[in-house]
Parts: sequence; structure tokens; C-alpha cells
Amino acid sequence: MTTSRSSASRGPGRKPDPDLPPRERARALALRLLAYRARTEAELRTRLAREELGGEADGLVAWLRGLGYLDDVALARARARSLTAPGKLGPRGAERRLAAAGVGRDEARRAVAEALAEVPGGEVARCRLLAERRAAGRPLAGLDGRARARLARFLLGRGFSGSAVSAALGGFDDRELDEP
Repeated sequence: MTTSRSSASRGPGRKPDPDLPPRERARALALRLLAYRARTEAELRTRLAREELGGEADGLVAWLRGLGYLDDVALARARARSLTAPGKLGPRGAERRLAAAGVGRDEARRAVAEALAEVPGGEVARCRLLAERRAAGRPLAGLDGRARARLARFLLGRGFSGSAVSAALGGFDDRELDEP
């Protein structure tokens, strides 16, 4: 005998009891959201405002920080490691994602730099690994100009710097991007 769960009972989307006072509803919502996954202060404030509980945000954020449940710096470091993992994003792409999640630009840049410092070879090594994976076993040096240009655009779009792309592709010349 199997039972099914309704989608309303899964994940952080379920709303707190509307009969609770606003402060308790805000706490219940915040704790449920944070139990599901770590969030930035900005993400939490946005969600509280969407539920018309924005007036409770300041006190709630202070309470959660005091408990150690809300820490943008720790979240930025953890997400930076995840975002810059092999085969994922380059530093600029990771910084953009962190900034979109509400982490300050300087803190995002610092977190990404720390994550890349943990890896031998840093950005260039991650870029080369992703380039080799994307080339599907073909040697990077053997790619024609068009394939190299396509690969370079892909890597630049993933947030790798031009110098890392150049180093990964073995002396890539930007003029190859202009080829039809």
C-alpha cells in the first residue's frame, strides 16, 4: 500500500498557519526556509516581503544571526567552492551568481578568490579541465580555428577570464573569434 504526499507538504513552499501572529509566522517561515537550504540575508528578506512579513525582517535577521543560522560570509564561501568546482563556472560567473543571491560584490570576489586558491593551478586549471571536457576527448591543440573560437566563447560565457582561456587553449589569439 502506497501513500502519496501532496506537493503542498514538500519543500519550503508551505505557508505558516495564518492564525499565528506576524512575528511567529515570520519565524516559522524563516526557519523552514533555512532548514531546506542556506540563504543569504537578502534572499530571506525578499521572501518575507513576498509573504507580507517585511516589517518583521530586521528583528528576525538579528535573531537568526545571533543563533548562527544566517551567515552571508560562510554561505558565500561554501557556494563559491561549489560554483567553481571542476566543470562549473569561472570566477566571474561565480561572482555574478553570488551577487544575484544578495552577497556583496567585494565579499563575493573574496569568497571566489579563496575557493580558487584551494585548487592547484587555480582558474587556469579549472578552465583547462572544462575545455578538455567540452572538447570531448579531442586534443585542444588539434582544434581548428572555428572550434577553438566556439570553445573560447563558451569558456568566456562561463565566467573565465580572457587570460585563463588563452592559457587553457594554448596561446589562443582573440582574432580567431572574428572568423566566420
